[in-house]
Amino acid sequence: MQKLFILTVLLFVNTLLIGQPLPDIQLGKEYSNLSFPDFSKKIESDHHIKFYFKDAWVEKIKLPAISGQKSFTEVLFEVLSPNDLHFIEYQGNLIVMPGKLIISENKGISSNVVVIGNPLDQGKYKKATLTGKVLDGKTKTPIPGAQVQCEALSKVTKTNFDGIFSLELPTGKNMLKFSFMGLTDEVREVILHGNGSMEVELYEKTISLDQINITAERPDDNFRSTSMGMVKMNMKTIKKLSILMGEPDVIKSMTLLPGVQSTGENASGFNVRGGNIDQNLILVHDAPVYNTSHLFGLFSMLDPNVISDVTLYKSGIPARYGGRVSSVMNIELRKSDAQKIKINGGIGIVNSHISAEGPIIKDKLTFNAGVRSTYSDWMLKLLKNYELQNSSVRFNDLNLKLDYTPDKKNRISLFGYCSNDYFNYFESAEYGYGNVIGALKWRSIYNNNNSGNLSVNFSKYNSDLVDFSTKNVEYNLNTSIEQEQVSYHFSSGVIARHKLNSGVSLIRYNIEPGYSTPYSDFSIAPVVNIDNEQATEASAYLEDEYDLTPELSLIAGLRYSNFLLFGPFSEKTYADNSPLNEETELGSTTYSSSDIANINHSFEPRIAFRWEFDKSGSLKMGYNRTTQNIRQIANSASITPADYWKASDKFISPLISDQYAAGFFKNFSNNNYETSLEVYYKNIQNEVDYKNGARLILNNDLEQVLVHGVGRAYGAELLIKKNNGNLTGWLAYTYSRSFKKMDGEFAEEKINKGKWYRSNYDKPHDFTLVMNYKISRRFTFASNFTYSTGRPATYPEQKYSMGSYEIVTFSERNKYRMPDYHRLDMALTYEGSLKRVRKWHSSWTFSVYNVYGRNNAFSVFYDKQTPTRQNDYRVYALYKFSIIGVPVPSFTYNFWF
Repeated sequence: MQKLFILTVLLFVNTLLIGQPLPDIQLGKEYSNLSFPDFSKKIESDHHIKFYFKDAWVEKIKLPAISGQKSFTEVLFEVLSPNDLHFIEYQGNLIVMPGKLIISENKGISSNVVVIGNPLDQGKYKKATLTGKVLDGKTKTPIPGAQVQCEALSKVTKTNFDGIFSLELPTGKNMLKFSFMGLTDEVREVILHGNGSMEVELYEKTISLDQINITAERPDDNFRSTSMGMVKMNMKTIKKLSILMGEPDVIKSMTLLPGVQSTGENASGFNVRGGNIDQNLILVHDAPVYNTSHLFGLFSMLDPNVISDVTLYKSGIPARYGGRVSSVMNIELRKSDAQKIKINGGIGIVNSHISAEGPIIKDKLTFNAGVRSTYSDWMLKLLKNYELQNSSVRFNDLNLKLDYTPDKKNRISLFGYCSNDYFNYFESAEYGYGNVIGALKWRSIYNNNNSGNLSVNFSKYNSDLVDFSTKNVEYNLNTSIEQEQVSYHFSSGVIARHKLNSGVSLIRYNIEPGYSTPYSDFSIAPVVNIDNEQATEASAYLEDEYDLTPELSLIAGLRYSNFLLFGPFSEKTYADNSPLNEETELGSTTYSSSDIANINHSFEPRIAFRWEFDKSGSLKMGYNRTTQNIRQIANSASITPADYWKASDKFISPLISDQYAAGFFKNFSNNNYETSLEVYYKNIQNEVDYKNGARLILNNDLEQVLVHGVGRAYGAELLIKKNNGNLTGWLAYTYSRSFKKMDGEFAEEKINKGKWYRSNYDKPHDFTLVMNYKISRRFTFASNFTYSTGRPATYPEQKYSMGSYEIVTFSERNKYRMPDYHRLDMALTYEGSLKRVRKWHSSWTFSVYNVYGRNNAFSVFYDKQTPTRQNDYRVYALYKFSIIGVPVPSFTYNFWF
């Protein structure tokens, strides 16, 4: 009866189960002519293998005569198959089942069928939780972000940064697909009897070179992910785009996507959904970056060869991220090859790079190191501006990453980076700026449900400006910001259908707003030292990703932050109910290094819903509040070396943004075409702008030249993308509006009479078309066209003379617009040898930036000039400044071995 009960429980199992492999038993003549029941008893006695079967199935089966030696599994096959029976092995036991024999022998051969839980529990539970880990089959390292999908139930989840997933499923048979970009999909049939865990290894794809597909992320992530306002690009996609000087660029590539706009022609920084450039948190290996560019925006600060992928959150920002109100860009670094040393390099007409990676201790310790440098002075000779033609510019950077895997449950990663830029501007000024970054991450897997990530990082950005445009008043200006951070993030899938994330973080800021000294002994420039700012920011968060039903899921989180500003510094005091200016000053308050000068608390709720209405589409909605306690002080649209960071204090409150967003996401033709339409609205508290004629640099009384108000932004973003075929690419259109309102109590605290006006980054229309066409196995053509409305500008409207002076009256703030921007880029790539066995691989890229030579305006300004024929002998005039107004061709040779 016991055997019969077990057989009844296992009756629905119809394929091979994973267990211990059967021993390699050889049978002799002593097993000849036995009935099957007697045969099973003898095997159990001789080899301790138990048989389970129903007597009626085997009562007429008799073993044949055996001469010599025969394999145990071979004999089973011969006697069971003619009787329409087969056997399966489970935990060293052998179960006879009706049906065709699938596999007769199991000697370490991988199976696509996995049994989870005890078969005796079949029918006991309706649902069970499957946890597991997805590994890189080659390196045996966890794969974060791998997708685990049950298509029949429209359920999908992703592995966390330790490669762990958790999925609640009905008991019984479930088909699961495990996938990750660039690796071969694995399908497992999981027979689930109760809670349990499993491991899956994914291996590199063997791709036919005439069928390469270019995708920014897995196509079904478009509608299956609960997060909205998120875009992701891997470096394979970024390298296919046509970029200035043939150099792939992370920032410029992201500006080709909806909702992300460039601040200007090759300018550093970008605007997201109507936000300023300083409102974007950019992370590399969890460390923040305060300047992402070389040569003021011509090149990205990171060598593209060290980058794996880039994720940008425009809304639906996870609760673990804070400190900025517009977006978070997370740059993941590529894993090093753990098996052999590889060299990767490139030689261009402006810069060159070389990097190496490989094992130091095989399967334990790997490295990835690279260096870049430039020889770009000749490029300035092509520009139309005389001063730039006689200037000098250069940069270099160095990066190093070490990965140590002491065991399967721990991985330690150390990243270091430093860079330097130098620009000599035609006998007028010298600029120098650079980044120093250090980051340590320790990822630990505690069990199949819980994991943690400890991160310690350091980031410093400093800039030096030497101004020798005025004789005998030459000066040197230094600004910097330094940040140290320690954080811990914990992830748990112990509760079915819930993925809990939590963490804490502590940041210390040291900001040097400006320190100016005479450039030489002959300079009469004064020494000016703006008080440094010391601050700490502590935060904690809790977030839950909850699958309510297979179609409906949500992410709900809450973040709390506490910002403390410390001395030592002096702070002015002013009369009550009065504007902040020199006339209302009463005195000052001095804070020592142990004094807390200001405290800000903030709670940031975040929630997102996803409803999957069919197997290829979804509707999403979300709300999130973000807070920003430091901001950049500048009166230009892009980053310059004279800009500096400022902490929130008694007079400047933190930025607070409330964003509401909704989106429709739909894929067509088996994910070949991907579409999305998102709309958003943002309210921003505590915006600031500057008074007319304000002096922002080296001003210790900044509150006297700033005005305070509110902001709002709204828009819609459309994306149509083709993912497969010889022709791939996307069309992106963004309608985006951004406004400010400075309506203080006093007249000097109002801008444009307290009415709403366009912000510096209000560009209503932005259109991008990106195309990649595979001409043949060796040739690939890439092109991108971009168009955007010109940025708002303030122009002079009237002028009149008083004696020898000319008085100019300017318009209301941002009343006019600069000319619209548009540009076409093209690139052609030729691949060298396509043989896999060849050690040396190479490619040539020929690109043309600004194909039809559009003279796009970087800025429009009113200035006094020496009368010449070039300016029609005008003394005062309105000028348009363009950086690149001609087609710029380039060649790049890349190699790897």
